[in-house]
Amino acid sequence: MQVCPIKVASRAAKGFVAAVCIIILVLEAWTSWHERSTEMDESFRATANMALALSQHADQALDEVDIVLKAVMEQVQDKRLATTDDERLHNFLVRNVSEVPQLAGLFVYDEKGRWIASSQPVLETRFNNSDRDYFQHHQAHRADTTFIGKPIRSKSTGHWVLTMSRRVSKPDGSFGGVVLATLDIQFFERFYRKFDIGQQGAILFGSNDGTVLYRRPLLADSMGKSLAQSPLFQQHIKVQEAGAVESRSTQDGILRIHGFKHLANYPLFVIVAVSEDEVLHGWARHAIVRGVGIIVLLLAICYGGTRMVAQVSLRERAQADAVRAQAELEAMFELLQTQSRRDGLTGAINRRHFDELLEAEAARFARVGGAFSLLMIDVDHFKQYNDRYGHVVGDVCLKNIAAAISGAVQREIDTVARYGGEEFSVLLPECGSAGALVVAERIEAAVRARAIPHASSVEGTVTVSIGITSITSDEGFSYLPRELIESADKALYQAKEAGRGRAVYREFPVRKPKLAWSA
Repeated sequence: MQVCPIKVASRAAKGFVAAVCIIILVLEAWTSWHERSTEMDESFRATANMALALSQHADQALDEVDIVLKAVMEQVQDKRLATTDDERLHNFLVRNVSEVPQLAGLFVYDEKGRWIASSQPVLETRFNNSDRDYFQHHQAHRADTTFIGKPIRSKSTGHWVLTMSRRVSKPDGSFGGVVLATLDIQFFERFYRKFDIGQQGAILFGSNDGTVLYRRPLLADSMGKSLAQSPLFQQHIKVQEAGAVESRSTQDGILRIHGFKHLANYPLFVIVAVSEDEVLHGWARHAIVRGVGIIVLLLAICYGGTRMVAQVSLRERAQADAVRAQAELEAMFELLQTQSRRDGLTGAINRRHFDELLEAEAARFARVGGAFSLLMIDVDHFKQYNDRYGHVVGDVCLKNIAAAISGAVQREIDTVARYGGEEFSVLLPECGSAGALVVAERIEAAVRARAIPHASSVEGTVTVSIGITSITSDEGFSYLPRELIESADKALYQAKEAGRGRAVYREFPVRKPKLAWSA
């Protein structure tokens, strides 16, 4: 029995259509999952970086308070608290509270918990603080170390405060009282409010025993609540110095990405949490739009396949379809070729296309002569920048640098390229040394105007070094592109050697053509 050729072709066409649909679905699913993984990875890095920044801020704030506590200790140590100069000590406490913004108050208590001195206008004598955890801790421990207590409501103001305290010892070493500093919760709240954590995110400041010292947003039961039995604390915070994990809240059931970091100098930790739903909101919306597009595309493919199977016997129609398909492929190829000439991160032309343009310019120069300049640009101390701020912030920095360079290069015939890593180049056809120097100055000014912070740089902001080379000659002169690049590189090296953040010009050595001698 012989199979009809048309039926064989029809089956092949149906199989082809099905295979294309499956491939598209697989590729789309892989792309979507890859984009989701990228979003999650960036969120893990961002929360970990925020936790690091907040822990450093807390360390610094607490160090400043501890310095004040030590200064107060010097005022009262080795003296009988009841015989100290009340007026002098009071003025000293008031002055320190006014100079340190995180301080809410300073207090001195005797061994009975009675108020001896404070930074308040009027010394309260109706209160006794012997029931506070910090007082009982110093009463029971002789160690001369700072104690950070649980958040409490101030007996004098009624506001929530954090406490830092040190023990006052009598000359014989026995317990003589406590020097206490109260920290304003609003100080941390004002700083934490600057960080974007979304509607369902949270920032938590706690002690190593799991006690919550502060939470943003502040819930009714946040202050003093214990997290010691939570899976997040037991499995991660308790056993790791820093990290980023995904965990579902036992309180509200929200799945969050948590970045945490223990303070370097105190038994405290900071958690930054963002909702996974909010992190993936943009990705989900984009995936839905693309999913609808894919469905429409698949329907179109199925419809086109059905039509192709129905009309497979018509040679002319098949030829027309082939021509149309070839045109679409050519258009797609042209689009891909255009995209392949651009650097995916900065939008500048890439190294491969830069080399092609430089070769073309060398050929043009050999025919007509004229002037041509090349700028090689390097971002100063970029490795230190990446090491300090991370590669995600480094990529943003490169985008800003590329935008600054493109904005400073104003002619349509000029070309900005990413030469590699943190290096950029600028091709300036029909431009001599004077014009190239002007362009270099504009680029330097544009980069400085961005004021990108760079703590590892002497200037405190990101700068660039620029090497300039120019060539001017009549027609008939030829040069190798690599010679021009080497000349600009030498100028760039001189700029770096001279201290960076500047432009150095180097004239391209024009070789005189050899004269033919005749007898």
